[in-house]
Amino acid sequence: MKASRKLRKVLTIAVVVLAALVTAIPAYADPPGGGGGGDTGAGGGGNNFYAWVKAQVRYGGNGYDGTPDMPPSGGYKPPPCWYQPQYNYEEMFDWVGNNYRAWRRMGPEDQRDAHEWYEKTLAEIKPHEGEKDKVFWFITSDDTDEGWDCFINADKYWIYRATEPPIDRTDKLIDRGDLALMARANLTLPEPENIELSPPGGRTYVGLQTVVHVPRPVDQEVTAQIEGFPYLTATVTAKPVKVTIKSTGTLEEDPPHVLDECPKYSQGMNLGDTCYLQYARASIGGPYTIVVSQEWEVTSDTGADMGPNPTTDSQPIAIYVDEIQSVTNG
Repeated sequence: MKASRKLRKVLTIAVVVLAALVTAIPAYADPPGGGGGGDTGAGGGGNNFYAWVKAQVRYGGNGYDGTPDMPPSGGYKPPPCWYQPQYNYEEMFDWVGNNYRAWRRMGPEDQRDAHEWYEKTLAEIKPHEGEKDKVFWFITSDDTDEGWDCFINADKYWIYRATEPPIDRTDKLIDRGDLALMARANLTLPEPENIELSPPGGRTYVGLQTVVHVPRPVDQEVTAQIEGFPYLTATVTAKPVKVTIKSTGTLEEDPPHVLDECPKYSQGMNLGDTCYLQYARASIGGPYTIVVSQEWEVTSDTGADMGPNPTTDSQPIAIYVDEIQSVTNG
């Protein structure tokens, strides 16, 4: 999928180039170009500078495994495209020059438009000459179809921004609130593991209290940041808060085979506690199964809403339930 999306970018930009040849002014009042260096896409044998930059958001933490966890709903969906700090004045000056030289080589009819854009853009950035900070922010996307649509429909390829942006989901300026949502989307929570049963060995008896103990997992964290900008970082933390347990079996019956599911579990047992199941019937024809669900509370150091508490389920644990055999002498 990623390769096809990148191809879409190249083809779409080619369409913008063609539109620039036909119309007097490009759609964005910018040429179809993006800067050089390792943060942008480039191609066409040096004659084209594609107008997209790579996302600079970086992730880390014990809750990040490189696989985004981003359902389409849940109250924490991150933005599909955003403006990020990209160039200082000198770098921006080079970007303008690179695009001007590439644009004007497309044909004689483009030289006038290229020159007008070049002079206009140099005049726009001139007041910021000498600024060493990356005050020119460029639009980028999350490499999804929605992000690409957001990218190509943006009003401008770049804007000037010299101060920390406020937390605002509508302005497309990346901020700590956006980064918190990105961190949440990249948070992967572990399923309950190392669950202990007593009696051990996956076997118990009818009427016997079968103790279930769930070890407390460690807190999980993910930090999303743009390096070099202390005000562009956010961390989300997931803490385990409670677990619930369900037991299923091979028989449908009334009364159910589980005699007591333990009130602590039905309400969400406290971590570190133990609880028990007591089976009323033997597991004839195959084992019963136990599934433990771990609930997590996710918070952000920005105060952004992280949506409802997620849960993770354990793998089914097989347990065989036998009848207690009585021995009669004589």
